[in-house]
Amino acid sequence: MDLTINVDKMVDFLVGLLNTPSPTGDTDRAIAYVQDAFAAFPFAMQQAPKGFLVGTWPGVHDDKPRALTAHVDTLGAMVREIKENGRLRMTQLGGWMWNSVEGEGVTIFASNGRAYRGSILPTTASIHAHAAKDRNVLREEDNMEVRIDARTSSDDETLALGIRVGDIIAFDPRVELSPTGFVRSRHLDDKASVATIFGAIDALVAAGLSPTQRTIIHISNYEEVGHGAAAGFPTDLHDLLTVDMAVVAPKQTSDEYSVTICAKDSAGPYHLGLRRELEALAAAYNIPYHTDIYPFYGSDGEAYWRAGADVRVGLIGPGVDASHHYERTHHDSLEQTARLIAAYLLS
Repeated sequence: MDLTINVDKMVDFLVGLLNTPSPTGDTDRAIAYVQDAFAAFPFAMQQAPKGFLVGTWPGVHDDKPRALTAHVDTLGAMVREIKENGRLRMTQLGGWMWNSVEGEGVTIFASNGRAYRGSILPTTASIHAHAAKDRNVLREEDNMEVRIDARTSSDDETLALGIRVGDIIAFDPRVELSPTGFVRSRHLDDKASVATIFGAIDALVAAGLSPTQRTIIHISNYEEVGHGAAAGFPTDLHDLLTVDMAVVAPKQTSDEYSVTICAKDSAGPYHLGLRRELEALAAAYNIPYHTDIYPFYGSDGEAYWRAGADVRVGLIGPGVDASHHYERTHHDSLEQTARLIAAYLLS
């Protein structure tokens, strides 16, 4: 397989996607961004009623159709209550630790179509006004709030801004590219994986190649709440390759420089035959890889299995450090993941 992944182009796509807000439940901006970027490829991506993107790339053969899926939805929050002081109480979109967003900048997408900036703070943020025992309380929903960058000190004034219960709150990604190849940002889970699918397809198209099998490209939009890829695939599908972040942490084999092939997560093992094929492809093409297990993790592939799908499901992805916090990966991991996706599509 003599393919070159255009890493710079892939990272440029990733940066644009990271800077496009898409908390679960409000993903249309990111879906439009992906659809526009994929328009240069030889297949059309259509938005389904649920909001996900799906397209079919004709292959050399059509006897064992395949699919790739990755998700564009991210962690975020929703307005749960407009407090008497004019600030906002939040409810979580996806699973994150409250202390991981303390001090973060946010955008509140108000019901009247306006967007407001703000910050997530503990209710006892000021060191000059609160004793240590109050400043150091456990970070949880009841003692965290959004301070809105608008003149408001009452619930009525906030309501007058057009903000309502149910409005979406997006966390700032804070994207930064390092000269040493690192990418630091929130929401690399799973926008980094969408970028690797983009990079793999871009490399095949640039080389004038088509996938060996008819391939469905599926970009889901509800993974963080467990049902993203439960629908959107043809009934004759044979394989589903899920692309999602690999967990880089102590006691894990994954790192930020390789592709990881997942053997098992919280829902159990992935299809052993497909995993062995992926491992063999990585070895054959000298693609640095690890096999790993994630004890507190689930994926879109399992959502499709739970929906009753009779398909082989595998999971690969780029290594992401500090998942669901302020995350980091490296160009090398993105490249190796894209290489394995391309090898799989040509196998």
